[in-house]
Amino acid sequence: MNFVQVEFLWFMAITFTAYWAVGRLPRGRVWQNVLLIFASSVFYGWVHPWFLILLFISAHVDFFAAKAIERYPGSKQYILLASVSTQLAILGYFKYFNFFVENVIEIAHALGVHTELRTLAIILPVGISFYTFQTIGYTVDVYRGDIRAQRNYINYLLFVTFFPQLVAGPIERATHLLPQVETPRSFSWGRTLSGISLAAWGAFKKVCLADTIAPYIDKVFIVEDPSGPLVWSAAIAFSVQIYADFSGYTDLARGVARMLGFDLLENFKSPYLAATTPEFWQRWHISLSFWIRDYLMVPLLGAASRLTLFRFVWATILTFVIIGFWHGASWNFILFGFWHGMWMSIYTLAGRFWPERLRRAPLGIFRLDGGGLGRPIAIVFHFFAVSVVGSLLFRERHVDRIFQHLGKPPFLASEEDWIAAAVVIGMTIFCATPMVISHFVERYFLPRVRESVWFFPIQTATWAVLGMCMFIFFRVSASDFIYFQF
Repeated sequence: MNFVQVEFLWFMAITFTAYWAVGRLPRGRVWQNVLLIFASSVFYGWVHPWFLILLFISAHVDFFAAKAIERYPGSKQYILLASVSTQLAILGYFKYFNFFVENVIEIAHALGVHTELRTLAIILPVGISFYTFQTIGYTVDVYRGDIRAQRNYINYLLFVTFFPQLVAGPIERATHLLPQVETPRSFSWGRTLSGISLAAWGAFKKVCLADTIAPYIDKVFIVEDPSGPLVWSAAIAFSVQIYADFSGYTDLARGVARMLGFDLLENFKSPYLAATTPEFWQRWHISLSFWIRDYLMVPLLGAASRLTLFRFVWATILTFVIIGFWHGASWNFILFGFWHGMWMSIYTLAGRFWPERLRRAPLGIFRLDGGGLGRPIAIVFHFFAVSVVGSLLFRERHVDRIFQHLGKPPFLASEEDWIAAAVVIGMTIFCATPMVISHFVERYFLPRVRESVWFFPIQTATWAVLGMCMFIFFRVSASDFIYFQF
């Protein structure tokens, strides 16, 4: 089920009403948790009910693995290895099997070798990358002693299946979500109204912004030989689309969860205001960034006393290649990860070894202390040099076309192409403007009126405007959230 389907409104109305009604019963929290597991099963299995089998298998594996880790501490490393290997094998089969087979076939043909290998008609389960990482994180936390293994299966199953964040995150930590599952929850009008506002804003970003600009971008990338200005205008537009789409989903997830008494992790903090790649990944898809840092990058880097420059660079680039490959079984995602890993290394090393006099230069791109014009210039440079190029690598699935696009003059095009590029940029500005305004409203306006008598009228008027815009812009043929495919 999709958050912006009409059916979801009915689903949420029934779930919300029943959830707070059963909360009044004796042992209300237990009934609420059972109800949410059932609702999550309906939500996740709405189109493909068999996806639930895989979800519950994944949940079972780590539930019993975590208990075994505590029961047999002398063998815990082998239990962890078996658990993680099982989860990665499931993920690898459904997400990466055909990718590896296709590449083996291509290599064999290039070498003149005939092979009987064939790809399979595998349907990728929605959200498998997200819930696989979430359950792996839980097991590793138990292994490290950060949390105790969960004894209550209902609580654990809700932690894995909680529908607002099940299919596209945030990737929740057991240390953050499980205590909320175990704690009694009571209805609050303030939290409900706040959740409605956040969910409405997320739906607006998806329906009115991301889905409005998407057709313009799609038309550019299906052109056989688009000009440089057209390609780069579409890459800039895609940067706006994917942010509106993914952050819109996160806002919806957090808003719906808040209405049910839960707080989910914040996943975005104005990422395009980042001045460096390390800062960007502290603002973009934060739950994945910190998951990768804690469970992958830190072990790869090893002890600080033995960290060499070479090890830092290869560990950083490998980590980001894995991040790219996590997004999808395609070479363009690997290039996307390599690109960001390279810039992560450059910025990190430059911050450490860049001469002080250059870092303090008024117009220097590494002057990040906010003085002069250094930081605004660094933000603009990072957006166009790193984020936009990364968006091109992310959007264009064919590697040969990626290199064709990168090799084209960025300012050479026919008059018709310049007009088309101007239209794309115009739509990009149109769709980006509400998000820019919201940044200033949230930062400067809301804190001043939040406690005033005007806040509720402003809030409800905003709901009306957002609802009217979604009614106007809604289209039945709109695409799913981009991150549903991961």
